[in-house]
Amino acid sequence: MRKTNVRQIEAFNAFMTSGSVTKAAEALHVSQPAVSKLLKLFEDSCEIRLFNRETGRLVPTPEARVLYTETAKLEAGVLRVHKAAREIREFDRGQLTIVGFPAIGLQLIPRVVADMLGRDTGLKVTLLTRTSPSIADVMLTRSADFGLSLVPATHSMLHCEPFAQLPMICALPADHHLASKQVVSLRDLCDDPFIALGRSDMSYPAIYEAFHAIGISPREVAEVQMLEAACAMVSAGFGVSIISSLALVAPQDPRVVFRPLAERIETSIWLITSHVHELPLVGREVINRIRDAVSRIDISQTLIPASRN
Repeated sequence: MRKTNVRQIEAFNAFMTSGSVTKAAEALHVSQPAVSKLLKLFEDSCEIRLFNRETGRLVPTPEARVLYTETAKLEAGVLRVHKAAREIREFDRGQLTIVGFPAIGLQLIPRVVADMLGRDTGLKVTLLTRTSPSIADVMLTRSADFGLSLVPATHSMLHCEPFAQLPMICALPADHHLASKQVVSLRDLCDDPFIALGRSDMSYPAIYEAFHAIGISPREVAEVQMLEAACAMVSAGFGVSIISSLALVAPQDPRVVFRPLAERIETSIWLITSHVHELPLVGREVINRIRDAVSRIDISQTLIPASRN
């Protein structure tokens, strides 16, 4: 048999459905001669007579009607393929696994993903939360499509690039005397019990370098691994802390207030992908949406509203 292509089958199905070459041409948005040519090529490829030519028009043979029961199934399959391709292109189908450090993986990423999944979709997303040092290991075992970490990855099988810079902010008990200030300086904190973030990410040295740059050291009384733990201790009135502005994305505890720092301290977020396996299209879309959400974090909302007279 000669090779049959999908366009020939489409022309055959359109003709069998409509009963005329003219209507088949209209359905396919091509000329009548083009449909006639496709039908002739299809008939030749099948090596059986599919049409009788009577007074200038085509009449399908019984063999054509039998064949149509199969080609209709095939065209339906092609339509399903096109539908699947469109859904993949429009991020309505597929699978994606994301791994992120807790401060971004517990609030911001789920909110971004929930917005994408807020419609009828066949997209499935798995969210993993790991400490920054272990995110590279997750990527190396191919357990995630991309990762966001506070620690850059150096393995040759991984690609690592800067993703965002986020300012740190001060977390205070709501009844703290510094809560009345618009902006808090590191010098303001030197006498307070200080709750430090863990040394497993790059914010710890950044914070302590900022203290040392002005010749003071915080009175550290606790070290925690996540900003949520730091905020919980601040809420209990145990001390003060300096944390990522990602805290502003989470539901707010009325017993904790945030204030901008006079000194600029930033934390870097790194995007980690595989050097070997290409990122799916939906992964690129989610990365762009997360980046946009991070860029919209506004620390000015931590300022005390101006009083109205």
